[in-house]
Amino acid sequence: MKAVFINQHGGPEQLVYGDRPDPEVAPGEVMVRVRASALNHLDLNLRSGRTYRGTLPRIMGCDIAGEVAAISPSAQTDLKTGDRVLLNNRVMCGTCENCRLGLDQYCANQKRIGVDLDGGHAEYVTAPAGNAHKVPDSMEFTEAAALPIVGHTAWHCLITQAQVRPWDDVLIQAAGSGVGSMGIQIAKMIGARVITTAGSEWKLEKARQLGADEVINYREVPDFSRRVRELTDGKGVDLVFDCVGADVWEENLLCLKPGGRLVITGVTSGARANIDLSILQGRPLHLMGSGGRSQRTFADMMKVVHHGALHGIVGRVFPLQGVPEAHRTLEARDFFGKIVIES
Repeated sequence: MKAVFINQHGGPEQLVYGDRPDPEVAPGEVMVRVRASALNHLDLNLRSGRTYRGTLPRIMGCDIAGEVAAISPSAQTDLKTGDRVLLNNRVMCGTCENCRLGLDQYCANQKRIGVDLDGGHAEYVTAPAGNAHKVPDSMEFTEAAALPIVGHTAWHCLITQAQVRPWDDVLIQAAGSGVGSMGIQIAKMIGARVITTAGSEWKLEKARQLGADEVINYREVPDFSRRVRELTDGKGVDLVFDCVGADVWEENLLCLKPGGRLVITGVTSGARANIDLSILQGRPLHLMGSGGRSQRTFADMMKVVHHGALHGIVGRVFPLQGVPEAHRTLEARDFFGKIVIES
């Protein structure tokens, strides 16, 4: 089959378009004919070797949508050949203590399709049957591929961790990112008031179209906490959802009202930041990380997708041969939503 893979770490030039062996369906698995797969910053880290030192070659692609092509006879599933599905890329072992306790988000042996296992930048991929979820008939494969990781991340952070409420004022960083665009949709679905940031006016307009109530250009207003306080009558927001990291750390804290919550899921601008402990002590504030995500919460998110309340946001589409250019586009950040690869 045709696939995009790496034989060694480095820049986009290390992405190889070529032939790889067809996967074989193991017990309990399904094979998916991939129609679309999406990029994440995780792919940049894997390609460069910053966060992955596993075996190579590795087929890239963590977000996957397509049609069920084959089903293991031992798979306990109601899926049928030809069903349109997307994949949860986190494969849990089911046997460790955490999995046995129903805490699979902390699975000690979990693996990730597209990182520890071959991924979706290919014509075919295999996965446990329980990781395949049907998508609405009306949904294009490109949109479906734009959903899994960023949708589940935003769902877990806002619903499970921060427990967003209809009366909350919520600051969502990086509206143009996949996670940010999902966060806007989820917070508005709950009924919260959304303030969001981006670095260009066209991205801010896209955010308004998604439902953002107030927008801030962080390039024009780098001390955006002042603007946030103006928009909240001096009180600050109830919740900050951040996928940026170090560059906005202190401003995030200054945006929060007493008792406010900050949940962070990305550190694209850096992972180390100073903290003024008096800000944390004096309010007090609640700081949370994203951490692991469970099979149950993925299924909860998919119910909302089928209700039509959550949509994948496709920024750019490339062919399978165009994955190196797609990586360069992701690094340049000149898009809104997700970069998707069609197979």
